[in-house]
Amino acid sequence: MGTTSLSLTEEKLKESFYQLKTRKDVEKLLEINSYQLTYHLYIYPLVEAYTTFEVPKKSGGFRLISAPKTSLKIIQHKLNQVLKSVYKPTSSTHGFTTDRSIITNAKQHLRQKYVLNIDLKDFFPSINFGRIRGIFLSFPYNCTEEVATVLSQICCYDNQLPQGAPTSPIVSNMICAKLDSQLQQLAKKYQCIYTRYADDITFSTSKQSFPSHLAWFSGESDKIVLGSHLEKVIEDNGFIINDLKVRLQRKDEHQEVTGITVNEKLNVKQKYIRQVRAMLHSWKKDGLENAEAKFWENFNEKHHLHTIPTSFRDIIRGKIEFIGAVRGDGDRIYLKYLTWLRKLAPDLVNDKKWNDVVAQNLLLEQQRILPLPMIWCEGKTDIKHLKSALEWLSKNGTNYKLELEFKEDLNQQTQGSNELLKMCKQFSKARQIQPIIAIFDRDESGIIKNVHADSNGFKNWGNGVYSFAIPIPKHRSDKDGVCIELYYKDTEIQRKDKNGRRLFLSSEFNTTSDRHNSLNLFAHRSKSERESKQLKIIDDSVFDMDHINVALSKDNFANYILEDTENFNDFDFEEFQRIFMIIRKILIDHTENNI
Repeated sequence: MGTTSLSLTEEKLKESFYQLKTRKDVEKLLEINSYQLTYHLYIYPLVEAYTTFEVPKKSGGFRLISAPKTSLKIIQHKLNQVLKSVYKPTSSTHGFTTDRSIITNAKQHLRQKYVLNIDLKDFFPSINFGRIRGIFLSFPYNCTEEVATVLSQICCYDNQLPQGAPTSPIVSNMICAKLDSQLQQLAKKYQCIYTRYADDITFSTSKQSFPSHLAWFSGESDKIVLGSHLEKVIEDNGFIINDLKVRLQRKDEHQEVTGITVNEKLNVKQKYIRQVRAMLHSWKKDGLENAEAKFWENFNEKHHLHTIPTSFRDIIRGKIEFIGAVRGDGDRIYLKYLTWLRKLAPDLVNDKKWNDVVAQNLLLEQQRILPLPMIWCEGKTDIKHLKSALEWLSKNGTNYKLELEFKEDLNQQTQGSNELLKMCKQFSKARQIQPIIAIFDRDESGIIKNVHADSNGFKNWGNGVYSFAIPIPKHRSDKDGVCIELYYKDTEIQRKDKNGRRLFLSSEFNTTSDRHNSLNLFAHRSKSERESKQLKIIDDSVFDMDHINVALSKDNFANYILEDTENFNDFDFEEFQRIFMIIRKILIDHTENNI
């Protein structure tokens, strides 16, 4: 039972879970024998199977942690792996979930007029054996009584969910699935955003006043009163509201979600930044040993602890990385502190991380002393797609810290690939005041070899002129060439506007008759266009049976996306990162050669 990982794939674990009938089936799934399960559940005293200790809460007081010891911990790790295969978190659940965190949770409530925070009292202890067993018995898990009992016994300690066990986080989310669903519906009804991170519940809205059905300020005391429906949903789901931690924060006040400021941008408290600076300063001035002793002396005096949970070095590194995660990895304070840490302890900042820091510093210098780069494209629609993508990536946490100027002269931007190539040759003959980056579609092999020359993914023409062809996105990996519209998924490309018009893909039409494969439509294409194996966008000459053109122009398609028009305002720009990563490489190269 030494390994904590099960041999089956996630899909097989899920399939096996829904076939569980008996305790023997549970033992087989967890890859343990009957004696091991019996011993740890019924023979070995549970009081000895767990280590219990207290950790301080930020808000004061202590949180009781009950952590299982080695053998039971291995069984729980295995069960946790099984439960991950069957439990799928809702979009509003950010705690204990892969790729989500207190940062993703806070980001949902950025720049809102009102933010309501609710804390659930005694979150883990309030989830007892009966509630856990009831979840396993009910939909969608539908376990037998024998299986539900065994699984609940593995998860519980002293008739409650122990905070510190590997299974407790996911079980708590399973318990809260109904709560999340009901509160999400309530939020939607009153035009609010709802999220939950463990025991932290947050509602926010951009409306002029906060919905009184959820909460309101009482007259004289300005005390926050929760709406009866909201209170009832929480209490009917078996939880108690901690009245001392209910806050309704207006836009002109400090708004905070799971410890992160959300007023204008994600931020950490100034007190936190000052603390990290003091720790680094103490390390530099007094040496590591003295700085560490001083830190733990102050910590233990405040929290009355007599054990050291982790090393001083790791604490500083963690705090600095947290600043970067919240404020962005191009943030000046983060870069400054990481550089400071690198000087004090080079082993704590790996080479890849350091190279990223150097790159960000170079970009900051470029933005400070060099003219903004000028972006040229084959046509005006390309620029609109790049603008939309850069804004979307920034909003969704992937900010390349790029300040770009786009060449938007309409006459220049209808030039096509050959004219753009001529421009590269012409402008590279003389030194450019601002760097010029020409971006080509990857749909003409003759052009690509002239504009995409080196291993970095771009060509340096000299004198501040650069070019590259857009890389192939993952979902087009089977294609030889793409235009920028093909960075979107097929379902996005085929979205209709309010007049029923849309773009078409060449693959939708018969190569001989030019009739649509499933609709009563036909295209007018030349023989060479029909026989071409390359996937193309058709934005004109698609007719219905009444000879009415039903195609959408590329320009209108780009405008709809840029202007967040209904039905065109939820596209996924993830693949556009590939383009901006190349632009970033070019700017680093240009900056290194010019500073």
